[in-house]
Amino acid sequence: MQGLPRTRFYLLPLLLLLLVAGIGRIARSWGVGHRVITAAAVECLPAELQERWQATHRHPVSGEEKSISDWLVTRFCHHPDWVDGPSRDESDLAERKRATQFVYAEKGGLFFPPIAWADPDRDPKAPRPKTYHYFTYSQEEVNRALAERGARWYFERISEAFAAGNDVAAAEYAGAFAHAIQDRVSPFHVWDGYTPEREALETELAEHGLQAPEGSRAGTPAHASLFWGLDGPGMKADLSDYRPISLGPSPRAAALVFTERLFENREFAKRVFTNREGFIATHLQDDWRNKAGSEATDAHLSAVARHNAELTADVFFTAWKLAAGN
Repeated sequence: MQGLPRTRFYLLPLLLLLLVAGIGRIARSWGVGHRVITAAAVECLPAELQERWQATHRHPVSGEEKSISDWLVTRFCHHPDWVDGPSRDESDLAERKRATQFVYAEKGGLFFPPIAWADPDRDPKAPRPKTYHYFTYSQEEVNRALAERGARWYFERISEAFAAGNDVAAAEYAGAFAHAIQDRVSPFHVWDGYTPEREALETELAEHGLQAPEGSRAGTPAHASLFWGLDGPGMKADLSDYRPISLGPSPRAAALVFTERLFENREFAKRVFTNREGFIATHLQDDWRNKAGSEATDAHLSAVARHNAELTADVFFTAWKLAAGN
């Protein structure tokens, strides 16, 4: 694949700025968070890998052309959402079904091809394979096992694609992997697998309306509070001073280290989101029922984004280094 001029890569900081300052002010979902974190991770990768991902790629469904880096930041890091999300008018079914090939899923602890939730051919009564997206099991050891199995699969797929010179496939697998990593520290999904802890905290903050119908998802107090449903459109993840490191010399070794880092990421995010004098104090002053934030709240989210972007960058770098062994 022919690389684009180096000036194309330098557009990434501008893309990130636009996502944060412009699009992000309209969107109110963690989707902005994925783009901010992924862009920051790409920015700190070695020049050789940056150049490989500068190549132009024509999307097989839409026909749109842009660099692999742009696709990774704006589209590939959303693959799991496309697999697990509903279709509004079925015009995107082809893309939703195509995305399944890049997402890890399993049944009984073994890999099983994922099935798009919106696929009209699936049996709605049959349970879908568990996708590598949300770690919702109530036992931490079960979530850790899923994290490790999926990580090994992703490291194998990404490194094999790099070794074969298929930089687009490497980016698609990497984007799907990154999505799950980043969801683990979102204000909403940081509580996956820890529902009792979240409910206890919401009870302590009940006087602020966290468990009132108007402060709960779908107007149901039994659901999670809307307090956690923000993105932080102004958050940043600056890794200009960070150099990614390898997580291990093999997919198995890297997966083991990755799993520890992922759960450390989650603990770090939880500490930020449960700080009464920090995130909680600032976000209570926001119009949080409408998923709004503020500069003060974004500052706390930026700390989480930076921490998670380091892991995302290390994952990309590790898979690229593993390709040399292939």
